[in-house]
Amino acid sequence: MSPYDFSWEPVFLGAPAVAAAGYAWAARRDRPSRARIAAFAGGLLLIAASLNSPLETIAAHYLLLMHLLQNALIADLAPPLVILGLTPAMRDAVTRAGGQPLAALTRPQVALPLWLLAWYGTHAAGFYDWALRTGWALNVEHAILIVAGFLFWWPLLSGRLATPVALAYLAVAFVGSSFLGLALIFSSTPFYSFYKHTPRLWGLSPSRDQNLGGILMNAEQTLVFLTAIAYFLWRLLDEEHASGADGSRAAG
Repeated sequence: MSPYDFSWEPVFLGAPAVAAAGYAWAARRDRPSRARIAAFAGGLLLIAASLNSPLETIAAHYLLLMHLLQNALIADLAPPLVILGLTPAMRDAVTRAGGQPLAALTRPQVALPLWLLAWYGTHAAGFYDWALRTGWALNVEHAILIVAGFLFWWPLLSGRLATPVALAYLAVAFVGSSFLGLALIFSSTPFYSFYKHTPRLWGLSPSRDQNLGGILMNAEQTLVFLTAIAYFLWRLLDEEHASGADGSRAAG
């Protein structure tokens, strides 16, 4: 198999297609802005393209670097884009449809540990090597990361968290998830036996492949989390300014 052949994962073509159809149906009654449509489409495209393209081929048969990039895209970037693409009415409909289970799983004290557990658990050497060797279990790995990503970002982007709580939530998640990337960056011993024996691309040794994968993964997470933290900091300052202005008017 050439590293530039397309790999197909029907589940991750079908699920985005169903989501897109549901979105189009909901948009007939509650028309989203162009920015929301672009965000939603971008999130679905990231999932579909990451798992149905040469990126999947290289990740599954050649380089850890591309596997780590793939996981970061579907866990950290696609879920918030999809959620941002929903209108408030759409989010309310999802909340109602999810009922108590969704409400329980998206409580910050539940969603954050679940997300960290999914992040570290799916990257544990035993699970990772098993998923790569069986092939079909890669779908399980990817599904866990996508679902955990949605549960993690939902309380932040559905407006359920006060701004200071959102900032603390993001800070703990950012610091807590960074240790995996740091371990990959600074280790001279490959963590995953599967990638010790795969054909090498671009002159990368297994250890160099792992180091670069950690750098790429941490860079992506840093960009996503610092962007989110900057937004909530700006919102906090805006809220404090508005509160101060209201206090001044009341005193006057």
